[in-house]
Amino acid sequence: MFRKLFPVLVALFTAALAAAPLPFPQDTSDLKPDPAAHFGALPNGVRYVILPNQEPKNRASLRLLVLSGSLEENENQRGLAHFLEHMCFNGSAHYAPGTLVEYFQRLGMSFGGDTNAYTSFDHTAFQIELPDTGPATVAEGLQVFADFAGTLLLRPDQIQKERPIILSEKRTRDSVKYRQLEASFNFLLGDSLFSKRLPIGLQPVIEQAQRDRFVDLYNTWYRPERMVVIVVGAIDPGAVEKQIITAFSGVTDRAPARPDPDLGAATAALGVRVNYDAEPEASATTVGIDVIAPYAYQPDTSSLRLRHLPRDLAVAMLDRRLEILSKKENAPFISGEASVDENFNFYHNAGLNLTCAPGQWQAALTVGEQELRRALKFGFTPAELKEATANFANELDQAAKTAATRRSAGLADEIIDSVVQKEVFTSPADDLALFKPALEKVTPDDCAAALRAAFGLPGRYITVSGNAKIPGDAIAAITTAYQNSAATAIQPPAAQSDEKFAYTDFGAPGKITGQKHVDDLDLTLVTFANGVRVNLKKTDFEANTIRLSVRVGPGQLTEPHDQPGLAFFTDLTFLPGGLGRHSADDLQRLLAGHTVGLDFKISSDALEFGGDTNRDDLLLQLQLFAAYLTDPGYRPESFRRASKRLDEFYNGLAHSIHGPLQVEVPRLLAGGDPRFGLPSREVMLTRTPGEEKAWLAPQLASGPIEIGITGDIDVNATLGALARTFGALPARAPKPAYTAERRVSFPSQTFAKDYVVPTEIPKAVLALYWPTADARDVSRTRRLDLLAEILSDRLRVKIREQLGGAYDPAAASQPSDTFTNYGYILAETVVDPARTTEIADSIIAIAADLQKNGVTADELDRAKQPILTMLRDSARTNQYWLGAVLANCQEFPQRLDWCRSRYSDFDSITLADLNALAKSYLGPDRAFSAIVKPEAKKP
Repeated sequence: MFRKLFPVLVALFTAALAAAPLPFPQDTSDLKPDPAAHFGALPNGVRYVILPNQEPKNRASLRLLVLSGSLEENENQRGLAHFLEHMCFNGSAHYAPGTLVEYFQRLGMSFGGDTNAYTSFDHTAFQIELPDTGPATVAEGLQVFADFAGTLLLRPDQIQKERPIILSEKRTRDSVKYRQLEASFNFLLGDSLFSKRLPIGLQPVIEQAQRDRFVDLYNTWYRPERMVVIVVGAIDPGAVEKQIITAFSGVTDRAPARPDPDLGAATAALGVRVNYDAEPEASATTVGIDVIAPYAYQPDTSSLRLRHLPRDLAVAMLDRRLEILSKKENAPFISGEASVDENFNFYHNAGLNLTCAPGQWQAALTVGEQELRRALKFGFTPAELKEATANFANELDQAAKTAATRRSAGLADEIIDSVVQKEVFTSPADDLALFKPALEKVTPDDCAAALRAAFGLPGRYITVSGNAKIPGDAIAAITTAYQNSAATAIQPPAAQSDEKFAYTDFGAPGKITGQKHVDDLDLTLVTFANGVRVNLKKTDFEANTIRLSVRVGPGQLTEPHDQPGLAFFTDLTFLPGGLGRHSADDLQRLLAGHTVGLDFKISSDALEFGGDTNRDDLLLQLQLFAAYLTDPGYRPESFRRASKRLDEFYNGLAHSIHGPLQVEVPRLLAGGDPRFGLPSREVMLTRTPGEEKAWLAPQLASGPIEIGITGDIDVNATLGALARTFGALPARAPKPAYTAERRVSFPSQTFAKDYVVPTEIPKAVLALYWPTADARDVSRTRRLDLLAEILSDRLRVKIREQLGGAYDPAAASQPSDTFTNYGYILAETVVDPARTTEIADSIIAIAADLQKNGVTADELDRAKQPILTMLRDSARTNQYWLGAVLANCQEFPQRLDWCRSRYSDFDSITLADLNALAKSYLGPDRAFSAIVKPEAKKP
């Protein structure tokens, strides 16, 4: 009898001692949580949120949220919260060290893609994307999390093994931007714990901390009441709730609770406080104007959200002003943004940041100070507010209409954010009901008052950070520049003109001359009389969402060899150049409140437009695309801005270890073809608007057009809209074969290139390339993909886990579907500069072993299962159908068969298939290499 009662007594005793569950945000709010979500708590304090959701089908997203991060560390534990996150994957009661990743792979989950984790200041989160929602699979996922919660082994040998991996991650993440972030925390929050608890931690602690420090952190802060289990997906909430109870009821406190750490103070500036953060390797200079103030948590209520609404609109309007100003002739800055936030329930930050060339920091600071002061003094115009409220209302409306097909992973992450930020997880429908009436009533004066309240303190933190060289007393120079600007009189903002979208008539609607329905794939192929081809597929994957692709002409295939960089230059300038009758800023104002997208890029074999819309705005979306084909603006402001961005871009490349891999190596691999890689800064800056127009105009005017459209469409209405736009354009010729332009070849001899770049960031990068073939033989392409996955996994095991030589070594197959017989397998990783030769040799040896000894059956299974999971998922995404099938399946009809066979073909791949490819391609004598190191420091 005692044996039967003892577990019950222990459970009752444990429950009596356990801390009470923390409240959910809705417990102190008038806001109601999403009615589909189920909230609960176990007697030991573990909370949970369960949300049924149907996309992707038959899958579930699991999260374990631990409300403890780097802020909970002691001084001698700095970096151990993040280290502890890694240790969760290195041995627990049910999963021996070194087995968890492989176990996940066999279930059909990829490392890094379906299983991951991160550590922040105030929380740690673990993520699992289950391959199916069978009871055993869900139970297994919850068991993994339960082990993380309470039964980590923290073996000393595993801690020692993980140290170099953590140091490799620290090295990989080190950058100029990270150092600027660190300096910003020190300046703005120097009196707080935040400046002393960046999650990556301190190298001596990472190198030396013994097991007792890990155990102390784990037992003290991984407590039941600090944990929230989140399950979102195609599940039965009642059944999952029982599984959570089974898995987590045994999690107990393992050490006395400690009070939350003292976070220090968020200190408001008295007067003007100035900081100069010189970073010569930065790509540009940033000037910042900030207000910092203490902030104490306020419950998330409807009144608080409505109080913040005018503030959010004010920030959006100030951002638009900065965007417009940045394009003016002689504008002294490249880009700018404003922000107002309350962070970590500890500090309020209202700020404005401008990015500029190093020699223009004073002028940029002047613009920032005066534009902020102009908004604070004179407020905003009705036209500005009309645009901002239209966009806000449209976002709310779209969120409500698309809610039914949201993806589970995104919802799970939203729930994490809501719990951490103590905000109610409301439904999009309720958000729309709350905000829409308020948007109809808000006034410019409301927004101005909200902005004044946000920047209400008189003191300012002023920062100049980056590559600006300020001789002498930099602090005094910055202070003087700011004060001089503040003493300058300002004028109210200018009124804006009101106009209508001018591109609605393209001529008589075109006639359809060919229409075929592909029954087994349920898609429609259409040809208009003018030669425009259209491929349509109606889906229910995303409610009220339509995705479009427009491919025009040959793209970079015909980039003139004597004008290297023209495609890159055009990418930067074409859309910002606007239209003949509307500037890009005019378009943004005219399209406010509409769901239209506008992307453009020069791909290897086409000019590609893209966008997302809905049924109501589909015609407008097509009109916008057609306008760019028939009347591109080539406006001077786009070229002025591009010049500034190119300067910033090349400044960054000059000090980046990845610079040579972007600029020179691709061209060398392609036998010197100037369409690959990038030209030097000097050559790039010789590209002109005239060259761009001369190259693009023929493609836009008469180049072949193929359009892909998928999503929540009405096929007949879509064809009608197409007839009025693209069908009405002048005739289009078929696309030539471009046989000569598709010829590219590797050098006849392999090369081993060594580069040095002037940087103080102590890291190197190495890249190895094994030539393969193009993507036209899809059977070979799929097998090369799988072979590269196996090579990548071997790199993980050897380079990361055994040698501790890199944080994220990876390999990938990159066959070209444009250039004949051109492709390669790439292995790339960031390493310690002192170990480049060792790691490069190891990678070549790993590939050579695959060539000689082949793939194992277990490796094949562990690589194949995650891919099969991905294939099942992607078949229910509009992105797959648009990108892999519809975009150009009339130009390349074989894409239809590729779609039909992809799952069965991948599933049929054998060891013999992969071993034959490995033997052909992965020999050590076939590898090209590029190693980039930081320049040696002068003694």
